[in-house]
Amino acid sequence: MYYYADHPIEPERQEPVQTKPDPILSNCWAYVKSVYPELPSTKVILSNLEEHGEVAVFYYPETGLHHYAVVESMDPFVVTDTNFGSATKKTRHETSRNLIGFYSLD
Repeated sequence: MYYYADHPIEPERQEPVQTKPDPILSNCWAYVKSVYPELPSTKVILSNLEEHGEVAVFYYPETGLHHYAVVESMDPFVVTDTNFGSATKKTRHETSRNLIGFYSLD
């Protein structure tokens, strides 16, 4: 607040900028699809899980949701994903907890 003479003058208030959330950062499957455009639907992925592949698939029974991540390496198990706890992109070590399999693009 500014003062001019003995009267307070309010500064102009800026309206907050409204931004739309990034659809890739807030959707793990959309991120994997952006890396592998030829990725099929989730129904096809879930019915063709393997022991190895480019896409890791997790299932969280407490929420009933699947989570998809791009596999960066297997030893150690490192994945890159989005929307894992927050709408951000992360590369992280994974413990394989809740891992149900992999989808291979071959």
